[in-house]
Amino acid sequence: MVPRPERQIDPEAGPIQSFAAELRQLRETAGSPKYLQMSRASGRSRTALAEAAGGDHLPTWETVEAFVRACGGDVRQWRVRWETAQEAIRPAESPSRSGAAATVADLPDDAPPLVAGRPAIRRRLRWALLAVVPLGGLLLSVPLALGSRSSEGGGNQALVAPSAGAPAALVVQNKVAIGPSGLAEDTTPAYLSGRPAPFCAKRGCKVPGTEVWSGAVLVARCQVVGDKITNRDLTSEGIETNPNGVSSNIWYEVVLHDGRTGYLSEVYVEARYRGGMGLPTCAPR
Repeated sequence: MVPRPERQIDPEAGPIQSFAAELRQLRETAGSPKYLQMSRASGRSRTALAEAAGGDHLPTWETVEAFVRACGGDVRQWRVRWETAQEAIRPAESPSRSGAAATVADLPDDAPPLVAGRPAIRRRLRWALLAVVPLGGLLLSVPLALGSRSSEGGGNQALVAPSAGAPAALVVQNKVAIGPSGLAEDTTPAYLSGRPAPFCAKRGCKVPGTEVWSGAVLVARCQVVGDKITNRDLTSEGIETNPNGVSSNIWYEVVLHDGRTGYLSEVYVEARYRGGMGLPTCAPR
């Protein structure tokens, strides 16, 4: 079988895409080893290594380091490149807002990858999020890939600004509570849904190409009450006492760097980002 080629990315689209293109060039220089080979050589999963060069988000440093070592690159030089890209996607300023929710600028220097905005160069940091979300009372109308659709059919819908509040960054925790105290990475990735409901991969309402793992940073603009779900493995013994287990009907509407939106249940984010984060209620779709 001939392996499927990687989708093309535009290095000029932003720092995330540019960094991914550089990783692809490094791999080509190393003789284009298969990701399975790189995984065996580095101890990092094949999926994580492939996504690092996907151009959808900035990978964690641990993944970049594994990728570089597997391709025989200079780790110190790539650390500088990664830090430069990480800085380029973090806005220099963020709007003030009451409440405990973190904004993008509140994230620590070692924050995981951000999926938001498309600043082409560093001097654009201050308005990196303006392309996809309303800031400072400015209402932007951006065509979305899915709009109000609950499946892959249908038309587009303009981005509607929330009545109050501001975008907030959140960190994905794609983990399952197991037994009396366990918390383990799920075997399948989390993803954005076209409506605040579970099992969208089976129901046809999954937003394509939005798979994320623990550590990814997303930008939420509002919250909505939807179907109640849990991160508990209800088949495991002692699960009822697991402090890591959570059930919730709160969903965040997330905005991606390309303008697409989708819903993510708060059970798939770190505990500090649950409870609505002071975000406004999403406008009806």
